[in-house]
Amino acid sequence: MVNKIPYMTLLEARDLYRETLQTKFSNGEIDFYFKSLMTESFQREPTQLALEPESELEPLEVLFIQEAATKLLKDYPLQYITGTVHFRTLKLKVDPRVLIPRPETEELVDWIVEDFGKRTDDTKDILDMGTGSGCIAIALAKENTQFTVSALDQEQPILDLAQENALNNGVQIHFFQQDLLQLDSLKQSFDILVSNPPYVMRKEQEQMQPNVLDHEPHQALFVPDEDPLVFYRAILKFASLHLNSEGIIYFEINPLLIDELRSLIQQFDYTISERMDIFGKVRMLRLKKK
Repeated sequence: MVNKIPYMTLLEARDLYRETLQTKFSNGEIDFYFKSLMTESFQREPTQLALEPESELEPLEVLFIQEAATKLLKDYPLQYITGTVHFRTLKLKVDPRVLIPRPETEELVDWIVEDFGKRTDDTKDILDMGTGSGCIAIALAKENTQFTVSALDQEQPILDLAQENALNNGVQIHFFQQDLLQLDSLKQSFDILVSNPPYVMRKEQEQMQPNVLDHEPHQALFVPDEDPLVFYRAILKFASLHLNSEGIIYFEINPLLIDELRSLIQQFDYTISERMDIFGKVRMLRLKKK
């Protein structure tokens, strides 16, 4: 016998969320999750709960929010439940193939836009190295039409999602499949390289939240403790052959590795600028060819 999905109003659904999730989250957090689900998954206005509390949910909506509550109790990220994330002016699809874009990465994009946003007569070829959801590449292409943006990642399913995000946001990006540690086949040169590569050391796992550690892709997060700069080294070697004169590299970094990164970069011919994130930690580097 198939269980019948219960009738439920918006207010009843919100109250169910508070009852189900109260052992793990505050009412403020629960209400935020509930409104996010209504807005992102069902396109219901946030004010509807206040204005139409007795509005009846569709059976599939009831089923979805019940399943979502179960997932939230297991630390499943809200963004993977709704399937969307907002990044600067973009709305992007996300799922466990890719990391959920962070506010710190928005700041990295902001730095590039600040540096080049007013140079409307000066085209720049940009390569986003390790694009994931495509957030960096798509934001740059959206915010400066003089940027010609390419992006790479090592797995085709990741690139499929990034391509879908580019199409949904009305920009053209040249996506191609390439391992960051095997860049020898790339022959093109670029004016700007930007990367938010994996940079979390395995020994940092014990400090990470379960919603990240248990559900986001480890290959996009972690690097070996014995060689945590492996991706930065590969990009710098690539840049020595493929970054145009007066070219610039922008990195998002692990603040714990700043001293090691400075030492690595000194082996190459760059002037280093540093920028802190919203939490007061050195999170971004800009490298200019001398």
